[in-house]
Amino acid sequence: MNKMEGLQENTIYHEVSQPNPIYYGYFIGENRKSVFKLKSALYDSQLNPMIIKDADHQNALFAKVLDCEVDKFLKVIKELNFKKVKLNKHSIDEVKWVFGDGWPSR
Repeated sequence: MNKMEGLQENTIYHEVSQPNPIYYGYFIGENRKSVFKLKSALYDSQLNPMIIKDADHQNALFAKVLDCEVDKFLKVIKELNFKKVKLNKHSIDEVKWVFGDGWPSR
């Protein structure tokens, strides 16, 4: 390995070893249109959360948000009258699994 390859490898490893904390949530809007309004608001903003609609509830969604965007994301959620559902540890593990970030605990 030459010196340049070693620098690139260290840089990539350094970024991976200090990830930005991630937050997961489950939110319920007033109706189905609320989800469309949220998607539109996020599209127009600088925020990049991952959103997955709940197939069982047309007005609910799962969200995966980076720590640096949490406050702004929650502000948009509040403005659109979404309610945050408090999740227990098992449910949070399942939400992480939905996003491909681990397996649910048993």
